[in-house]
Amino acid sequence: MDMESLTCNECGYEWEMEPDQDGLFNGRGCPPCPRCHSGVGVSSADYGDFKCLSCGNIFRRYGNGGLHFGMMPRCPECGGFTEELV
Repeated sequence: MDMESLTCNECGYEWEMEPDQDGLFNGRGCPPCPRCHSGVGVSSADYGDFKCLSCGNIFRRYGNGGLHFGMMPRCPECGGFTEELV
């Protein structure tokens, strides 16, 4: 099997891991982060980059291209509206 790129949903650490024959990682769907041990590894392809329309802050969010419950995330710095960077 091919290695899969994973990113920790807590600290952002990136690593590669080979899935088991059943498609899991050591029997887990989302393996624990080898660096912070509090987050889990999710597919690196599930992250989206966003830019705040007010302050210009660029940040990254996880899930469905960065969407959360069908809404664009707010800027973590100022709370302003954002747009997804493509």
